[in-house]
Amino acid sequence: MADCPSGRPIIMISLDAVSNDDVNYLLTLPNFKKLASYGYLHREVDSIFVTQTYSVHTSVSTGELPSVHGLFDNVIDNVDAKIERWRAHKKYIQAKTLPTRATERGMVICSLMYPATPGEKIRYHIAEIPGSESIIKRGAAFLRYTSFGWMLRKYIRYGKYLRPFDYYGMDNFIGRVAPPLIAKDKADLYMIHLLNVDAKKHRTGIDSPETKAALDHCDSMLGMILDGICEHERNAGGNPDEALTHCNVLIFSDHACKNVDHKVDIHSLLLKHNITRDIAYFHSTSGACFLHVEKDITPEARKNLDEAIDELRNMPCIARALTEEEMTDSGARKTGYECGFAAKEGYGFGLTYRGQHGYTLDTPNYKIFYLEIGPDLTSPDHIGQQTHSGSVLEVGKKAIQLVEHHPGRK
Repeated sequence: MADCPSGRPIIMISLDAVSNDDVNYLLTLPNFKKLASYGYLHREVDSIFVTQTYSVHTSVSTGELPSVHGLFDNVIDNVDAKIERWRAHKKYIQAKTLPTRATERGMVICSLMYPATPGEKIRYHIAEIPGSESIIKRGAAFLRYTSFGWMLRKYIRYGKYLRPFDYYGMDNFIGRVAPPLIAKDKADLYMIHLLNVDAKKHRTGIDSPETKAALDHCDSMLGMILDGICEHERNAGGNPDEALTHCNVLIFSDHACKNVDHKVDIHSLLLKHNITRDIAYFHSTSGACFLHVEKDITPEARKNLDEAIDELRNMPCIARALTEEEMTDSGARKTGYECGFAAKEGYGFGLTYRGQHGYTLDTPNYKIFYLEIGPDLTSPDHIGQQTHSGSVLEVGKKAIQLVEHHPGRK
């Protein structure tokens, strides 16, 4: 990849839960098809384990595995699952992030719902504050980390597109906010996260009419962002038809999704063997579960726990035990978990939706994609071509290299 001394904009667009299989449909839609014709499309790409939104996005932001950057899962121990506390703040990340690198280069940053950015120095920021804490606490955090004055102006202008006030509405809003920023060259690094496909897959499954409609909507939002890129080129005195040859665009997915037909309450198994949650508990990512054991467990409780684990290994919901490499790379070992298990297809641990993720990378039909576009990313020989391999970590490493060679606005 060449240096980029010209300071071309770097535009990262994350399509949450869009799988490699979804790309077949996206390639029939006008905007994704056009974008792919200007870039190099990587199919059948591996995510990182654990395949959860915050773990993967932080791996992209840092170029590191969770064992290094520290975000093992979206949420902190979900033992009771009454209130989910998400690892949403920069303080949980133990490696240098893209926004930090960009700030050091004197770059202006725009982050729209990109995970784990609260606490970063971002000029144009719509912070994602997920979880099930009270609306007052979440609202206060949103106001604290979002660029409030700028956001208020955009809400006055585009607030009608937030209806309904859900992920469809938020994607709609982002689709209106991002293009003018790009067109007017307001930032050097754009980190844009579209969530509606993930929301629809959770609620209705991976192959529902609602999910297909969400993919259509996703393509429309890509079209709006593409319009902003073309307008940027026009404002610079260039030909809008050549806009995608003069900026660097990375479009990627974080994880795939699987339908869940059977929900498994693994904590009832522990209770059956007289193991209460103050002795040991499972942390669930739906597609996998991780066992935490208190250090002062008694020999009798240890015996009961071992019996429970032996029973779990033979249950139809279990595909296999997690490998030592998976426990290490995922950050589970570093976080204090003793062992883990992968769910079989069709099963999900804990309170799960119709569609869910968190599965291991060897799960069938569980690949993702990324698309690279731009003179500092794509060789002319690769434009309009496809390859069928790779890792989402490559997206992070490419983005880091672009940022490290960007002249900034010092």
